[in-house]
Order: sequence, then structure tokens, then C-alpha cells
Amino acid sequence: MNRTLRTQNLYHPALLITLLWATSAVAGDFMDTRISFVISDANFFAGPGESQVNNPGIGIGAGKQNTLFFDNYDTRFTGFESLSHLVLYKKLPSFFDNLTTEAALAIRFYIFGDTDVNKMIYDTGSYIRLTYDFSGGAAENDNLQVTLFPVSGDRFRLGYSYRISWGGSGIFPNYDPRVNVPAVKFQINKPWGYAFLGAKTTQINEYLKDTNQTEMVTNYGLLAGLGVDIAGFRAEVNGGFFTRGTFAHQGVRGENMYGGGVSYQLGYHQGMSIGTSIDFALYRNDPDIDVKFFKPETYGEGLSFMVKHEGTFLFQTLIHPEKYGTTVNQLAYAFDVNAAMKLGYLRLHLDAMFRSLSYVLYETPSFTPFYDFPAGAKTKPEFFAALGVDYHFPSLHLTPGFTFGAQNPATYTIDNVVIGQAPYLGKRTVVVWDVATRSVLPVNEGAALIWSFKLNARWDISEMLAVVAEVFYTFDNNRVRYRSDFDGMNITTNWDDPNILGMNLVAQARF
Repeated sequence: MNRTLRTQNLYHPALLITLLWATSAVAGDFMDTRISFVISDANFFAGPGESQVNNPGIGIGAGKQNTLFFDNYDTRFTGFESLSHLVLYKKLPSFFDNLTTEAALAIRFYIFGDTDVNKMIYDTGSYIRLTYDFSGGAAENDNLQVTLFPVSGDRFRLGYSYRISWGGSGIFPNYDPRVNVPAVKFQINKPWGYAFLGAKTTQINEYLKDTNQTEMVTNYGLLAGLGVDIAGFRAEVNGGFFTRGTFAHQGVRGENMYGGGVSYQLGYHQGMSIGTSIDFALYRNDPDIDVKFFKPETYGEGLSFMVKHEGTFLFQTLIHPEKYGTTVNQLAYAFDVNAAMKLGYLRLHLDAMFRSLSYVLYETPSFTPFYDFPAGAKTKPEFFAALGVDYHFPSLHLTPGFTFGAQNPATYTIDNVVIGQAPYLGKRTVVVWDVATRSVLPVNEGAALIWSFKLNARWDISEMLAVVAEVFYTFDNNRVRYRSDFDGMNITTNWDDPNILGMNLVAQARF
């Protein structure tokens, strides 16, 4: 039986069981539902096969190619998905004074098509939680919470903005996605701050010392943090240490891999909160609490604002590229600044982010997986800044706006680079967009600054339904394709048109 059939046989019973649960659930058990109908064209200037990032043409549907680098800064989603969450939630008082028990089975349903059931069901942070109230109900946020994640602890992460967060399930580079990464978290909450301590585990197939024997071995992560928020000032710090399996490479086979680091955040807010990503939050289908995942923006007459700064410093154990049989700790770092302001119905927001190449590739890990950068390589970090403005017309329920940004992509420059199985001779610069997307520039060419501009208008038809129109333009002179003749002997360089003009027209229901 092949792997595909084995996977299907695993998923089909899970789907059946989930649907049986769903039949006994009421409509309110489904929450954070997004149904998106999108008409889009990622690039009016390029047809299918005419650009490095393929544009299939105008049609119904959209993906990551329809977003810009500054979009969706604090979430894992593109905004075009159709998905829902089944949350079977229960909350009861304990037999003991001041203790409350609660639990939630949280399952995410991705809607990819009308036939594929193998990619549609995911645990999205099912948990058991005990809360001991220190005040006996006299004060809010004065408690001790113990949260158990029996399946996936990915929502229990380190860092603060989702784009540069870390410590999720991907922190274990060799882990099997079919193996759980459960977690436990102890947190003390006070009206003025919090402190937490937690742990994660997973099983990784490892080489045992310098042998050819492999076995499943438990690996661990320890996480801790604290924060205070007093009179509008916020200061937070968290960090973690992780065992990440062993190396499988000759010379260091069986040696342990480690990773870890520390993050901090400083901020000030007045009239608006310094929130956290919805992708960090736990789902609570509590009838006593009016939970709205997609709250409409509220506007007041005065000035409200928030500004925050975050920084992260990481390390990981990698193979030394020049010294056979030795390892080295590679450093990685990231910083950002986020600001938002509202004055009446006018809203401004600023996002600026800086990531070293080692940070972009931290979960791969590194440019050549599991190897540090060689001495002859030159790396440059990623940096971007984006400023957005919008204005709300309450009588029309209409919010037009625009966002403008510039990005300097992360790069890796070296003589004679190999990408996959393809060698590129000469001094080459590789533009690294993310862990999976790279662009090799011609000999002695460097990366160029990227400029992007987006016009958008949101029309709220009801509390659950909105129509969003977007037109975006990007100037990106870093996209190159290489073509060979029929015999594969002569290779020609083809630069993509740097001008990219696209659009998205989205009707989205959220409830």
C-alpha cells in the first residue's frame, strides 16, 4: 500500500468521527468561519508561464501571489481562505472553591475543493484549562491558569507579532507533521501583568550516536516569559530552549541539535490596546461571553494611538561548513516597530520589520539545510517599511484607503552556488523570499529595492458580510528565469517585467 493510500485511510475515519460530532453540535459550535469569493488577477502584465511567480490569469480564486509583502502582518492567513472551526467547549465550576475547569476541542476545516478530504482537518489548539481565582471573584485577571494542549501546542509561541514569532511546531526541523507536538503552560495573571512557564515535546526519528540505527526519540522545549502593563506602558520578555533532534550527516551523525533565544517587547498605548494575533488566542465557545472574532472597527472623537517595538535574538546548532566533524552556533535576529493612530474616522498605521537571513531560514534550517553559512558567503537582511491610511464614512459603511511600502529582500551572495540540483557558476546573489522561494540573479547582479502601493476600499454590508476591492502595483526587478534550448546546452537569462499590476475583488462572510 503506497503512502497516499495509507494517508487517506488515516484521514477518512477522522473525517467520519468529526462529522458525527458535528451532527450533534449546534450552529453556534462553529466559529471563526470565513467564506471568501474572490475574483483576482495577480499581474495584468504577465500571462501563464511569463513570470517567475506564475500568474494563471484573471479568474475566481486567489492565493499568496495576490498579496504584498506588508499584507497580513499579524496572521498566518492570506485573507482569501474559506475555512471554519468546530469548537466543542465546556466550562464548569470545580468541586473545590475558586477553581474553574474548561476544555475545548478545536478543529479547523480548510475548504480546498469538492473532492479532496485529505487536507481539510487540523487540530487548532484543543486544550484543557484549570483556573484558580486568587480573589474569589472580587477582581478580574487575578488567577493561576494551567493549560494543557494534548494535540498541538503551536498556538503557544514566543515573540509577539506573528510574522516574527517563533517556538511553534516548526521549531523542531526534523519532526514528522503526523506526530503531535503537545504542550503545557502555567501562567499567573495579575491586573498589571503576567508570568508563564511551559514545555513542549515531540518525537523525532534520530540517529543514535555515530551509528546507522534510528529510533523515535522525545525532544523537548522549555518556554518562559513575563510582562507588565502599567499606566499605558507595556514591557514584556519571553524565551525558550529546544532540543531539535540529532544530525544525520557524516562526521557529526548522532550529535545533538539545539536552538533557543529570547524576545522582548516595549510599548505605549492610549485609547487602544496593544493586542495579540488571533492566531495566538485560544478558542472559547462560551455562551456567557460575547466573542466576536471579527469585531467592526470602532471610532471615537478623540485621539487614540499605540506604538510598540519588538526584538528577538536566536541561536541554533549547525554543521561547520569548513571544519569537518564540528558544529557551530549560528545567530539570528529580528526587530520590528508597529504603530497605529486614530483621530475621528481617520486611521494611520505603520509597520517596519528587520530580519537577518538566518532568521528567515531558521526553521529550514539555514541556506544549505543544517549547515552554517560558509566564510565566503555574504548575507544581507530583509527590511521593509509600510505606511497605511484609511478613512471611514459611517453613513455609507465605506472605508477607502491606501498603503505604500518598500522592501529590501534578504540575500545570499557566493561564488558558484547550487540550488536544488542546478549549479550556477560565477558570483551569484540569491534573493531569499522565504524558506521555500528563492531567485538566483545573473552573475555580479545585486538585489534591487522593491516598491509596492495598494489602493483599497472596504464596504461593510452587514456585521458579517463585506466587499473589499483592491488594486495593487509593485516594482520588483529581482525576478529572473533561466531557459535552455532543446538540447539543454544554451541557457538564456530572462528578466521578468518589473512592473506588476493586479487586483482582488473579495466578497467575504465572517461569523
